[in-house]
Amino acid sequence: MMKKYSLLLASLMLVTVLSACTGNSSQPPATTTPDTTENSGNTAPGGETTTPAQGTPTAEEAKITANKQLVLGLYHDILNGHQMDKVNQYVAENYTEHNPYMQSGREQFSTFYEDIFKRYPDYKANITGMIGQGDLVAVFSTVPVEATPTKPSDSTSAETSSAASTDATSTTTTSSTSSNAKTALYVDIYRISDNQIAEHWNVKQGTDDPAKAFTPDKLPTLSAKAELAATDRATVAANASFVDNFFNTFFVQHNTDIANEAVNENVEQYGSGIQNGRSALVSHYLTEFRANTDSKATLVNTIAEGNLVLVHSHMQNNTNDRGQAVIQLFRVDNGQIAAMWTLSQPVPESWYKDTVMF
Repeated sequence: MMKKYSLLLASLMLVTVLSACTGNSSQPPATTTPDTTENSGNTAPGGETTTPAQGTPTAEEAKITANKQLVLGLYHDILNGHQMDKVNQYVAENYTEHNPYMQSGREQFSTFYEDIFKRYPDYKANITGMIGQGDLVAVFSTVPVEATPTKPSDSTSAETSSAASTDATSTTTTSSTSSNAKTALYVDIYRISDNQIAEHWNVKQGTDDPAKAFTPDKLPTLSAKAELAATDRATVAANASFVDNFFNTFFVQHNTDIANEAVNENVEQYGSGIQNGRSALVSHYLTEFRANTDSKATLVNTIAEGNLVLVHSHMQNNTNDRGQAVIQLFRVDNGQIAAMWTLSQPVPESWYKDTVMF
């Protein structure tokens, strides 16, 4: 009897111990969110993520969003609202202007636009999208072709002031806009310092060659709001570094071999007049580089957001050539350049001796 009791007691003790050991493990392990290189979000047809990043933004993300808000404020209050009393909120006193039809300085900025608004009471800016990185924001917009006259022969005449006004930035007037009007595409780049616009560049897509001109619907989907594409900042920085290296090797050093690894075999081309495909890209530039052995490409600005990298450069056939102001927008997919958009504008003689386009 005692033996049976001892066996029963031992069995009860064993069950108790096993229950204590396995009590916590009966619950499923806590789930963790895996690290990813890209947050989930809506993806545009071209592959760009356009949903703003979720969660608490980093200091870098908050800065980019604030910069976009500042630029939107400039367009809303000044270019669209014509509220010249607010210029001091947006434009730095020592503002630097690279548009050859304008002058540097906040006072000059105000004088310029006051004249515009007198001549064109319905003057409005039409933003189609923007991207930002660091202290730079690039704005894409359109303007009717008829509102972009060529430089008049007498740069001191009243005609010059009027022409310069309509060609100064990416703007439009309702009086010159029609449903059938052709549009030219602009890219304006703003540098922000101490929450004010400190510097400005812009490039207008030329319309002289129909094969190279394209409308905004040919661009990747870009948000026109002060939001940030939902892409990990490390990925964005890596994309920018990747494209910078490609630009330096391919366009500066004329080494087209880099395209074998860096460019997708079926790369898409928009605005350059080059056929789709890596072989067409390499063939085109090999011909260009051989014909212009002294050609130069000088990087001016790089802006990356999402899987897009914008490169702003000055390209010349030789040192005596004023050259072209060029915007190239690269889409990076799976570690390769999958699409390229190109906008270019011949560099004119500056209307003002102190204004340089770069």
